[in-house]
Amino acid sequence: MAIYMKKLLMGIPLLVLILSLGCTSNALITMKFQPMQCEETPWEKWYAEGNIQFIKAPTDSELIIAYYSNVYKIELTEVKKVETGNAVCEACNICPQSYYFSAKVKSSDSAKMTESKWAKV
Repeated sequence: MAIYMKKLLMGIPLLVLILSLGCTSNALITMKFQPMQCEETPWEKWYAEGNIQFIKAPTDSELIIAYYSNVYKIELTEVKKVETGNAVCEACNICPQSYYFSAKVKSSDSAKMTESKWAKV
């Protein structure tokens, strides 16, 4: 009986570690996408190609959520368009827009998001 108890007590910390690591990959992190002047975002291109239809014109947030859900199977939450308030130049493909998008995503999906030009905040 003592041997079983000892094995059980030794196994509990390992189990707790495994469970906590599993939860870490599902932790939400905030990421940011900075659109550039004169460039369509990936979700705007996708929508223009007719890959999805909405009953009414979608908001930026609705379109971004639908794009990443359908194309990458990534769930985004708290998607927001944030005005920076900064003055920007208007040179195409060089200058950023006066806003960026932020979203929360599972940390396990951050690599896919980084490949799509999103950055961790």
